[in-house]
Amino acid sequence: MNILVAKSIAEAEQWADVAVVVDVLRTSTTACALLRRGKKEVLVFDDPARADAFLQTHSQFEVYSDVSVTSAHKDNSPHLASRSEARTPALLISHTGTKAMLRLQQASLVLLGGFCNFEALCNVLWEQNKEVLLIPAALYGVSDDVEDGLCVSAFKDYLQGIGRPQSAIAEFQNTLRFVEFKKRGPKTADKDAKLAFQLNSLPVVPQISYSKEGYGVCHLFGQPAPAQWMGTPAVAAEPTNRMPQMPADETQDAVPPAAVPAPEKPAAKSKTAASTRIKSLFNDILKVVKEEKQELEQEAASLLKKQSTKTPSAEAEPQSDDLLDKVLKQSAPASSVQAKPEADEPKEEKRISLSPDKVVSLSDDKEDVTFSEPLVAGGKRKKKAIVLFSGGLDSTTCLYWALAHGYTCEALTVSYGQRHDREVLAAQLIARNLGVKHHLITLNLPWLDCCSLVNKNKELPDVAVEDIPNEGIPSTYVPGRNLMFLSIAGSLLDAVGADTIIAGPNAVDFSGYPDCTPAFFKAAAAALNRGTKTGVTEGIEVLAPLMRLSKAEIVKLGAKLKVPFELTWSCYAGGKKPCGHCDSCKLRAKGFAEAGVHDTSLD
Repeated sequence: MNILVAKSIAEAEQWADVAVVVDVLRTSTTACALLRRGKKEVLVFDDPARADAFLQTHSQFEVYSDVSVTSAHKDNSPHLASRSEARTPALLISHTGTKAMLRLQQASLVLLGGFCNFEALCNVLWEQNKEVLLIPAALYGVSDDVEDGLCVSAFKDYLQGIGRPQSAIAEFQNTLRFVEFKKRGPKTADKDAKLAFQLNSLPVVPQISYSKEGYGVCHLFGQPAPAQWMGTPAVAAEPTNRMPQMPADETQDAVPPAAVPAPEKPAAKSKTAASTRIKSLFNDILKVVKEEKQELEQEAASLLKKQSTKTPSAEAEPQSDDLLDKVLKQSAPASSVQAKPEADEPKEEKRISLSPDKVVSLSDDKEDVTFSEPLVAGGKRKKKAIVLFSGGLDSTTCLYWALAHGYTCEALTVSYGQRHDREVLAAQLIARNLGVKHHLITLNLPWLDCCSLVNKNKELPDVAVEDIPNEGIPSTYVPGRNLMFLSIAGSLLDAVGADTIIAGPNAVDFSGYPDCTPAFFKAAAAALNRGTKTGVTEGIEVLAPLMRLSKAEIVKLGAKLKVPFELTWSCYAGGKKPCGHCDSCKLRAKGFAEAGVHDTSLD
């Protein structure tokens, strides 16, 4: 299942497969609240004038709107929607969310999502097993609606088996927009935010169907849209006295039971004809299933034959007497040396299982965390990457991740005067074992001795691992390090004809460095796309696949990719063995412990 993110309105409106509209703070959550309340009739409009015209003849609708309409209405508030009368039909109109919904009529299926129905929606999408386009409603509004983008990224990561939605929620709650919404938003802002940012607070999946009259009909996924609103309604719908199906845990404002009239019997139809149609449909389905089964069996047989006839070969390991081999190479297991594939040999698809029930394909070119602008029209990705490579746990996992995704890689290591060269030596060995071209650049910037990672006379921090996130920016922060690294990587990219930069920053378990955040990488990617030849002519991707992973999740990913942990080096202090006291050692130990994986670098 490919998970894509819409980068433009045109891309969204031309999409023909499954589309998911994400409008976190208001519309998606309001729609979920209305359906969760038990409402059967929820209509969606994108134009205030059309909504007003409709309401003149359909006064029984209660209206939820954050745009100006002349009819009486309530605010587009999830909290108010969650307390509404279940039997009263509703009309929903908003600045961006409903506008996005009604522009996607090319899609085969349109769903609504947010943090409030996160797991319920993911379960539906996994069952669909189709290409999915995630559409932040902010595309149709203002760019500072950062919550939609964060939620879309969380959906993408989670659906592909990595990342946690809680990280995106925590990130948004630290933004100015969240503070402003709670301070200057509607009276219900606190309660609205609680519903919008509580995972699975409203576990329903809204689906949008389209009426011939131009509005949308919002209904529960898997249930048909109310028929009276799908055609051309001539008169107002008569009030219904059906008893709504209230959620088991919903007690406030409960509607008392009402008498349910016996349904009218439909006109008599030929049972024989109906039976014949059902049998015909069943036979058609069975035929398709058999054909697909035969195709899969043929593909499996072909793959097995290819694997059985392939003779493994490995390049002879070059002999060397340099310092690197003397210091490190004796510790490298034979299994860590990989033969470099022939240039003309087609790569087989590699797959890794990140959890018992989710499999992520590593052969497609849709990345996990991307900081870039759309590819220039008519361009084609070369999939040649510059990997920022320190030799530590994170950057090594990134290098293995890039190779598994089919990138041709060149590794870039920058020595900036750090207090030891152990990490640089590790980077050289790992790159050599992988057959990856390695660039080692040395910077001599005397002012960097303000940092304890460079100045040996400064004491390295030694705080409890649980206190690291609360210590602010530590003395190990190297001024402008990632800014320098990305600039050098952009220069190398331009020179060697690459089109992607891959880095290993992490915004979950890290030491508070300001240049390890999504906001920084987004800004840096924008600069690279405006200040390099490749950027302005073709477009540069800046990928940070570990950005939203915890250290434990990084360890699990590394284990799946068969990263040689014993060759990586993370300790700030240097020496023959990790010190165990610096921030990096403690975060690494925490990650391995929580992942339940043995750290072979300690053997």
